[in-house]
Amino acid sequence: MKEGGLSENGGKAAFPILAFDFGGTRGRCCLGAPDGSYAQVVALERSRDDDGTFWLRRLIQAGREICIHTAGLKLVSVSFGGPVMPDGRVISMHVAGWEKVDLRRELSDAFGVPVCIENDGNSGAVGEHRYGAGRGAHFMIYMTVSTGIGGGVILGDHLYRGVHGMAGEFGHMVLHPGPNAPQFGFGKPGILEALASGSMIGQQGSIAREKMGSRVGKAQLFTEMEAKLGLLTGKDVFDAARRKEGWAIEVRDAAVRHLARGVAAAICAYDVELVVIGGGVAMAGDVLFVPLRKEVNNYLPAFLEGKVEVVQAALGDHGALLGAVASGSDYMQKHNLL
Repeated sequence: MKEGGLSENGGKAAFPILAFDFGGTRGRCCLGAPDGSYAQVVALERSRDDDGTFWLRRLIQAGREICIHTAGLKLVSVSFGGPVMPDGRVISMHVAGWEKVDLRRELSDAFGVPVCIENDGNSGAVGEHRYGAGRGAHFMIYMTVSTGIGGGVILGDHLYRGVHGMAGEFGHMVLHPGPNAPQFGFGKPGILEALASGSMIGQQGSIAREKMGSRVGKAQLFTEMEAKLGLLTGKDVFDAARRKEGWAIEVRDAAVRHLARGVAAAICAYDVELVVIGGGVAMAGDVLFVPLRKEVNNYLPAFLEGKVEVVQAALGDHGALLGAVASGSDYMQKHNLL
């Protein structure tokens, strides 16, 4: 897998795949090829006011702009941040309006080629298994911890989708039931992504910092963060935990315990050799993974302790996007588009 320059072909490159990653916070697109090479990566930030229709419009425009650099586009391949139905319909737990969009038709009409769609957890799993931290593993779980939490499962070197195409929806496991269970997005109360997603880590960090500010005086607290109007991100929390600030360590530790329970439950369900964790939260590195590995073992049965490696994704922010390139390559081979 490599980021390539543009090979000349009448002034254009031979990249037959236009890959998209539709996230709840960010979106990306690039040109890709069956060998895993890619080019012309474009990243966009979603405005809070962008519903599914407008967000799609912006990313289609970005795709059209980079398509001027390729010759012979044959496929649009999508990683989508939410459940994907077998017929290609999509559901978002974080962005309103997607339920009104026929994503496959809109993209096919825009680019005049077939369209394949995977949810971002499956895309991330395929990308990391083929190009990243999962290379060489035969049984692997991928978990993306970002705006929400999703995932994908590789069994015997193949993506496992389940009967309804929903395998790996780890973020929707209910881990905190009861009347005080936290709510996040359109999911049920107490699900994992209401406890340990980047959005909720940032929210809990804002609450914890506000409580501290009321005790010691806000003027003494984090003037750079104050510019964010009290709305912290998961990155802010982990950065503060790295500086060993008590409020942030408490929030980090609570999120790690919740995430570890989810990881351990997934390991027990699928009996894999490797867990790869990606998404924005995973970018925190050791400040997340050192306590997480310990907590995962605490929640595993004794006969599984120490037998499953938990690692950071190798592809960073491009994991789901490059997974879309890989899925697109498989689609092209299956449908004789190569």
